[in-house]
Amino acid sequence: MAMEHGYIPRTLDLQEKFFLWDADQFIAAVLIMGFGVTAGMMISGIVGGVVAAYQYGKFKAGKHPRFAVHAMYWWLPSSIAIKTRFTPESHKRYFLG
Repeated sequence: MAMEHGYIPRTLDLQEKFFLWDADQFIAAVLIMGFGVTAGMMISGIVGGVVAAYQYGKFKAGKHPRFAVHAMYWWLPSSIAIKTRFTPESHKRYFLG
C-alpha cells in the first residue's frame, strides 16, 4: 500500500483566477458591471463588463502575467501608481552614477 504525502502542483506561479478570468480581468469586468448597475443600465453593464474583460484578455495574451502592474507603473502619474522602495519613479528617465 503506497502512502500519499499530498498533492504538489506543477505550476506554482500561475496568476489567481476568478471564474474564467485572471484577477485583473475580473476586476475590470466587475468595475464596468458596477458602473452599469449604478447608472441604471444593468444589462448594458454586464455585457460591457464581459466584453471588456474578453478584450483585455486578448490584449494581454502573450505578455508578462503581471502586465497590468507594469502598465500602471508606466502610464499612471507617480502620485497614483504603485510605489516600492526599490523602483524609481516612472517619470525619471536618466540616472547618474
